[in-house]
Amino acid sequence: MLERIRIRDLALVEEADVEFGAGLNVVTGETGAGKSLLVQAIHLLVGGRADSEVVRDGASATVVEGEFQVEAEIARRVAELLASWSVEFDGGTVIVRREVQAGGRSRASVNQSPVTLAALKRLGEILADLHGQHEHQSLLRPDAGIEVLDRLAALGDERARYADALAAFREAASERERVETSLATYDQRRDFLLQAAQDLDQARLASGEEDTLRIEAARLQYSDRLRQLVSDAVDRLSEGETSASDSIAASARALDQAAALDPSLEAARATLEETRIAAAETARQLAEYSGKLEADPQALEAIEARRESIARLTRKYRRSVGELLAWREELRVELESGEDAQGTLERVREKLALAEVECRARAADLTRRRRAAAAEWSTKVTRDLKPLGMAGARIEFMVEPFDPGEARFAAYGLDQVSIRFGANPGEPPRALQKIASGGELSRVMLALKTALETQDRVDVLLFDEVDSGIGGAVAHAVGERLRRLARHRQIICVTHLPMIAALASHHLRVEKQSVSGRTRARIESARGEARIIELARMLAGDRATTTTLRQARELLGSPETRAAR
Repeated sequence: MLERIRIRDLALVEEADVEFGAGLNVVTGETGAGKSLLVQAIHLLVGGRADSEVVRDGASATVVEGEFQVEAEIARRVAELLASWSVEFDGGTVIVRREVQAGGRSRASVNQSPVTLAALKRLGEILADLHGQHEHQSLLRPDAGIEVLDRLAALGDERARYADALAAFREAASERERVETSLATYDQRRDFLLQAAQDLDQARLASGEEDTLRIEAARLQYSDRLRQLVSDAVDRLSEGETSASDSIAASARALDQAAALDPSLEAARATLEETRIAAAETARQLAEYSGKLEADPQALEAIEARRESIARLTRKYRRSVGELLAWREELRVELESGEDAQGTLERVREKLALAEVECRARAADLTRRRRAAAAEWSTKVTRDLKPLGMAGARIEFMVEPFDPGEARFAAYGLDQVSIRFGANPGEPPRALQKIASGGELSRVMLALKTALETQDRVDVLLFDEVDSGIGGAVAHAVGERLRRLARHRQIICVTHLPMIAALASHHLRVEKQSVSGRTRARIESARGEARIIELARMLAGDRATTTTLRQARELLGSPETRAAR
């Protein structure tokens, strides 16, 4: 969930530090007070676009920072995404920072690591879902219909099986293309392939051989110089008149006596003894190495010849030794395939045909389940719209064949799903995004989110305009659905209705003030008497009366609101 958001120089908001809680959070305030600025701040955190107009006049930049706490499935998805960006993540906390400069440039970071706006948007789709303003709504995305319907129908397993079949089909198609391309030129390339295979077999290459040969050649080439240097090192360690071993031994004897007088020197004495043993062992190893050094012109000549042979092979085929070793296996496969061209073609084509049959079967299963779900959920969601003030409205999920063209299969099968909406009786439903108002879209999404309350894949849902133009029983129904959703998700709702605000566990109030000739929007938590006064204002306007204050207390003290909190 979103725990905290810090805002600096966002339009009318000079500075704000806002805390949210679990469950239902409401944001209230007079018209024009700046409630939309809090929505805009969250919009920036999830990757929304912004321009310099959001920067407070006279400021150099707008800065918004949000702290999210995630767990379970959301945490797993966030961890996978952040790991792919090499961004640190402790498994629970995600801190998003967005800066929009007065010049129009924008910067974003996640857990103090810079990210692109596109990357932030991907993360935002996991963290939060914003509903209210058209440009924020996930219902307007091209894939919204198929995503919503598949989640309503719980088709996650079926989609996964189709995805596996699609991956196998695409791999089989790529293999067939590779084989056909290779066989088309095999006759012209056959002699070259045979010669290359013969060259590699004769060379008997080994991984890491080049480094081994280089080291051995240097040892033989500089054997006299190496012997001189190593002998000098041995002499200084153990054989000279002032050898290191003698000096260390003398120091050890002195420390033995000192440690007998002061036991705190025992650690130093033990370290010195380890040094003496190490020096003696090193001298022994170097003496052994020096004894094996000898000039061997014939061995050096053989090594250099081998190195040149390998170098000629890498130049001829323009591949490193490692690449030549891998290529030898490719040559084997290509030669075997070429010598049995007809059989090879039959095998890859049969593999592709079987993969296509499996893919079509999985796609057909998805289509069948989607059509059944479309009929069921069109009726259910339409029924749920009536209490939300849209008694004559109708929702339809339309499942239609989708032709992906030469690709044969789309990512989610052979269907395209659209959500169609009819606001009034007798009117045919049309594309939801083309005819629904902001308030209608929010209530449609509210109905869908209620249906998906235990399956949704985001922790934070923000609703703006959801109560636009409603009141009475409809407002109560909207509040009830928000309350149900808040059992499983964090809900942030901008509202002007006191009966919805009274249901919240956390109440934020936005107020516009004039200080030193400048207008500022102030965002603060409404608790205790301050909340009662705010509810009274919502009930009757600017002037709270004894009656409205009593009504506000009754509203907060009703069984429904106590149960909601």
